[in-house]
Amino acid sequence: MKTMVVISHPTIQTSSSQQFFLATLKGEEAITIRYMDEVWSERKPHFTRATEEKALLESGTKRLILQFPMYWYQAPAVMKEWIDTVMSKSAPFAKQIKELGIVVTLGVKEEAFRAGGKEQFTISELMRPFQALANAMGWKYLPIFEVHQFDYKTEEAKQALLVEYLQYVTKEHHGTLKNAEDWFIERAQSMKGAEWEQIAEWIKENQDERMELEMHLSAWEESQYGDY
Repeated sequence: MKTMVVISHPTIQTSSSQQFFLATLKGEEAITIRYMDEVWSERKPHFTRATEEKALLESGTKRLILQFPMYWYQAPAVMKEWIDTVMSKSAPFAKQIKELGIVVTLGVKEEAFRAGGKEQFTISELMRPFQALANAMGWKYLPIFEVHQFDYKTEEAKQALLVEYLQYVTKEHHGTLKNAEDWFIERAQSMKGAEWEQIAEWIKENQDERMELEMHLSAWEESQYGDY
């Protein structure tokens, strides 16, 4: 799926999390990166609607990802200004784009963002304006991809995050185990070497066995409980 990742971060060159994400997406041909703080002009208008519309159209974007650090419970001002300038129900890209996703980085522990926690509100509640935007534009709103305290993560946790982030940005369908399995098979098949071929075949064999087991379990449940 053609995807544009729109990033707003005032110090992206020194941000360990953003550099990690950029390195993860390197070489992904279906991904377009647009860094707002470079596009932004000191002279008004800071963004040109025609230029941004052209970028979205020419990239063939179907999934739009907005990526940013959370500042005072919202996106940075540059991201907000870009949205105000570009978004319109009548925009030429409005029907081309199908999905909106949010990648947000935070320096606070995950458990702080819940009722009764330090921050009292969940990230989903704080990011609700983006859900309203997706609804207004007629786009599917993807579950938010939250990254808490990146610099404190172990190398193992970062490797897991790499896969999760790559799936979030590139996987065509979200929500089921089969979607995830199909994604891993496709990625393994695209790699060169016998080892990757074996990995793809192993995942496929296990997927077939799991689906057959699910079919038998479903038939058994129907025989036990019938229709209500």
